[in-house]
Amino acid sequence: MDKEPDLKVIEKAIESLSGVLEAKVVGDSAGIYEIHVLSRPTKPPKLLARDIETLLKTRFQTEVDHKKISVVSFDLDEETEEKRAESVTLRPVLWSWGWKKEQDKFQVLVEIKLGEKVYQETGEEKFGSRRERERLVSRMVLQCLNQIIGVPFFSGQEVFIVDRGDWQIVLCLVDVRGSRQPATTLVGSALVKEDPYEAVARATLDAVNRKLIYHLGV
Repeated sequence: MDKEPDLKVIEKAIESLSGVLEAKVVGDSAGIYEIHVLSRPTKPPKLLARDIETLLKTRFQTEVDHKKISVVSFDLDEETEEKRAESVTLRPVLWSWGWKKEQDKFQVLVEIKLGEKVYQETGEEKFGSRRERERLVSRMVLQCLNQIIGVPFFSGQEVFIVDRGDWQIVLCLVDVRGSRQPATTLVGSALVKEDPYEAVARATLDAVNRKLIYHLGV
């Protein structure tokens, strides 16, 4: 080689090859001594080494013996499954809930479980319209989730119960207001099976689950 190779440029070029995850090139002005490559198991290591040889010869006018190229094939499937399992483990679930009418008050208790920890919120207000009671249930779920995050990230906007023949469907609209992102509105849904207030809680979780997982960095 006439001049010291730009190893970083060569590494980037190798990483552009299909299946390559990461590349490390060792060399100096005398030439390239070693190339270490981490790849997906989509191409046999020997064939990938030949591709690297061809790339270096045609693009950089540099000839490297394939014996200097070390390729480690890394299967990401196991890691992906672990990530999926972790995501499921850290997905908030409706752990318990309950409501009662006491005189002219409507009282709600909601518990959300995330991992091994349970977050609880209770609330009450005057026994008003059904829509007001549904909003209270949704609000208690969101307050549990805000406990998890540590900031008032979610707030309830509206709750609807829609009749579709033999089915009743809860639609829950939730506002998201983060300091580093524009406000947005999420929508969740759940079928009413027995108690409509339980369906409201599940629809609220359905609206925010993906956003919460993203915020927690899972």
